[in-house]
Amino acid sequence: MFNKNSNKTLWIVFTVLLIAAILIFSSESTKKERTFNTDIVSVDTSSVTEILLYPKGQKGKEVKLAKAGNKWEVTTENGKKYKVPFAKIKNLFVQILRIKPKRLAARSKDKFAKYQVLDSAATRVVVKEGSKEALNLIIGKFSFQQPRSMSTFVRLAGSTDIYEVDGFLDMIFNKTANNFRDETVIKSDKNKWNKLTFELPEETFELANTGKNWVLNGQPVDSTKTERVLNTLSRLTNNDFANVEGTNLPKIESKLTIENDLGEPIVVTAYRDSTNYIIYSSMNKENYFNGKNLGSKIFLNKKAFLPDGKK
Repeated sequence: MFNKNSNKTLWIVFTVLLIAAILIFSSESTKKERTFNTDIVSVDTSSVTEILLYPKGQKGKEVKLAKAGNKWEVTTENGKKYKVPFAKIKNLFVQILRIKPKRLAARSKDKFAKYQVLDSAATRVVVKEGSKEALNLIIGKFSFQQPRSMSTFVRLAGSTDIYEVDGFLDMIFNKTANNFRDETVIKSDKNKWNKLTFELPEETFELANTGKNWVLNGQPVDSTKTERVLNTLSRLTNNDFANVEGTNLPKIESKLTIENDLGEPIVVTAYRDSTNYIIYSSMNKENYFNGKNLGSKIFLNKKAFLPDGKK
């Protein structure tokens, strides 16, 4: 009887211990898989005063975006500051707040090279709220999986945890200072335009809106060709900036003046000499543009508007 009861007791103890071990192991395993930092980004966008980018493509040179009153400015390599359209800052905020871990990929310095999150060979994003550093994120390797799923491996500075997050972050943050400057050449409602005056080296002419149609120096135009040109001019941007000062420009070669119902006319001026071709728009008073590719979209001759065969 004693032996029988003892065996039964032992089996009960063994079973209890086995169940406990399974529960503990399962709990620890689940904990390791699930209890990583699911909120690696915690930023109050209304309190952000600076965004510092260290792009991999620029070998870690700092791109500084700083709040100045109600506006934002970017500092270029030569130390000059330019206004940043708020839409570009807003897009950065949207992309930053979208960074959410899908999984914990690794927890070791030995994996930094594999996931390209080394301090010296990655794009870094630093967000400041006054003197407080709200985010210091290192952006590493990009991964593409079918069907059309893009992800990036990241880690927080000072941490060995490497996360996989959605999106191609390097495309968003691996940028130069010029990418944040105002690219506007012309942005205007063409339906409000009354007259365009083209002053070119070889000719000067006027494209006028009669209220029913457009005419060029009183002649009927090709409506399809003219509509295409006006559409292009009304939303013209360029990111090829010229590093010049307004006091050191070549002579004026061409000019386009757009008169409209909105008040002040829009004036786009081309300056050219044997080595420089610079374009300046009254809609973007801070910036000058290289005219190599831009000029041909603005300073058009009569043929761009008239029916084929007419001069």
